[in-house]
Amino acid sequence: MRIPKSKKTNATDFVTDFSIPDPYRWLEDSESLETKEWIKSQNSYTDFFLRNENFEIFSNELANNFKTVDFSNPIPVKGKYFYKERQPDDDQFALYVKNGIDGSPVKLVDPNGMRDDNTIAIAFWSVSKTGKYLAYGLSQGGDEMAVMHIKNVDTGINLSEQIPRCRHSQISWIPDDSGFFYTRNPWVGTVPKNEEHLHTKVYFHKIGDDSKNDDLIFGEGRPKDEMLGLSISIDGRYLAISSALKWTENDIYVYDRDTRRTIPLTVGIPAKFSAQFLEDKIIIKTNYNANNFRVISVSLSKMFSPIREWEELIPEREYLLQSVTTTKSKIIVTYLENAYSKVVMFDHNGKVVEEIAFPPYSSTAGISGNLEEDEFFYGVDSFTFPKITYRYSPSENKFEIYRKTDNPIDPDSYVVKQEWCKSKDGTKVPLFVFHRKDMPTGKANPAILYGYGGFAHIDTPKFMKKFVPWIERCGIFAVANIRGNAEFGEKWHKGGIRENKQNSFDDFIAVAEHLIEKGYTDQDHLGILGGSNGGLLVSVVAIQRPELFKAVCARVPLTDIVRFPKFGIASRWIHEYGNPQIKEDLQNILKWSPYHNIKNKTEYPSFLFTTANKDTRVHPLHARKMTAALQSVNKNNPVLIFTEMEAGHGPGKPIKKIVESQAFLLTFFAQSLEMEV
Repeated sequence: MRIPKSKKTNATDFVTDFSIPDPYRWLEDSESLETKEWIKSQNSYTDFFLRNENFEIFSNELANNFKTVDFSNPIPVKGKYFYKERQPDDDQFALYVKNGIDGSPVKLVDPNGMRDDNTIAIAFWSVSKTGKYLAYGLSQGGDEMAVMHIKNVDTGINLSEQIPRCRHSQISWIPDDSGFFYTRNPWVGTVPKNEEHLHTKVYFHKIGDDSKNDDLIFGEGRPKDEMLGLSISIDGRYLAISSALKWTENDIYVYDRDTRRTIPLTVGIPAKFSAQFLEDKIIIKTNYNANNFRVISVSLSKMFSPIREWEELIPEREYLLQSVTTTKSKIIVTYLENAYSKVVMFDHNGKVVEEIAFPPYSSTAGISGNLEEDEFFYGVDSFTFPKITYRYSPSENKFEIYRKTDNPIDPDSYVVKQEWCKSKDGTKVPLFVFHRKDMPTGKANPAILYGYGGFAHIDTPKFMKKFVPWIERCGIFAVANIRGNAEFGEKWHKGGIRENKQNSFDDFIAVAEHLIEKGYTDQDHLGILGGSNGGLLVSVVAIQRPELFKAVCARVPLTDIVRFPKFGIASRWIHEYGNPQIKEDLQNILKWSPYHNIKNKTEYPSFLFTTANKDTRVHPLHARKMTAALQSVNKNNPVLIFTEMEAGHGPGKPIKKIVESQAFLLTFFAQSLEMEV
């Protein structure tokens, strides 16, 4: 089958002092008939290459691996336990409640069957303080914009009101269950086109009212790119509002319900702050004067005093403080030591109560609790075993296994190692390597190297059922903890953004070279994988070092860093990549933007791009334009793209679509890296 043709045009960007050719600009228009035909022909081309016997084998194995029960940690509320669960034959998670820890499950919300293609999903949910009401969002077809519904938990009946335009809505209930604060995006038509997913604001909804009459609390006249988070005091008087325009810092404001005033708490300080309330004080996780984060606190009566006067509740340690969860009498803190988890339980005065033992090279898979309850739940998983949920019983002061999933592999048959290598500038970079014990030695093995490298993301060891078929065939899976991530604090993050972005790419290249030098694989059997910002990462390094890699899979990637802020919510990422409208930033961007660095007469590795037509985070134009540009120069190695029409950036994808997408990926890597299937 012939490569579908992609016409070239004379489109050009004129930015600052630069004239930048953009021959595939026409592929930005998702609604044009020409683009739709191009997508159709490219999907057919990918089907021709990948929908074969290997694809069927992987599809069947993956489908079987997903025939398990998946569940979230329960959230305890006044003797009730709320959680999500997906049954073996379901495409989506449903919401359940138990009355008592040993009570029978009652299904509250089940999106399965609401739409023929099962692309309706629960986007978010929140339980009121007494457990009377459940607020939840439903999204459709991969669109992350959801409609919020409110259900009476005891009767199982939805209230009449609905709240549209809720994208990842933050919800904070007041104590008497009469209403809640929440975040919402603007009504369509009230903001300029292409800004509908921005302009987030805080509102208050009173149960029984029409959402059109909800009180606007915060956000009027604020920057369109503002990202908001909420936390409410136990008595419901104070609402802490986190406002971020950057991924490196944020401000905290406090709304006083009694006075209806919003007062700056930590504003204009170049650091990160995350606020929670205890009985009579507010506590903040911050990297202010602490690269690895610490927890500071102050009484509510003095909370507007200068931050330098606040008490240090939990001091900075030599490794990263990742998360803080509060319960009625405890503070549970997750730490990262060399990219794997440690959990410590403190009392409300910051005194260590207990260090929770974790298996080597494992991670917390979520901690759930309630400020008004003593018990809490935490999950643990690793490369070699899926999630195990533990329950802390305050009455017995002990931890016990609450629930676990069947393990499709034998942990004793596998090896997990953490190794270190040196990047181009001498920085030590860690990686995890995961493979079977009986993997053949003395030969190059098929290997997939995964990375992300941005937005203070953290990659820890976790169970990946999607890669079990790969590992079972003695394939190697490796994870690179590179700069741009935040496994070692904010300095690690800042070391891989804006003018330092090349460090992320150098780190990843160093990890790849390490795998080759140590004899795990070679250039002809090394594949690389990344999604979103990770898709940008693998696209860049493949363009910079085409001889180093055999195959590249870039999922929902960014590739055109000159035009990225013009689409969806991507203007929020300027502080990570730089502003292409500023000359100095553009000069740096043009050094590594993958779409702009493809060279004629160069053979690049085999590529598989995956994207989604309804992605509002990373516009599918990036994958389209990159595919067309690479297809025009590659003579031997295939460049493929698969577009899912009823999907978004990832959340809410039904299992059958997850299986199909992963089967394409494994088939692509198996064929490219000469794995025997």
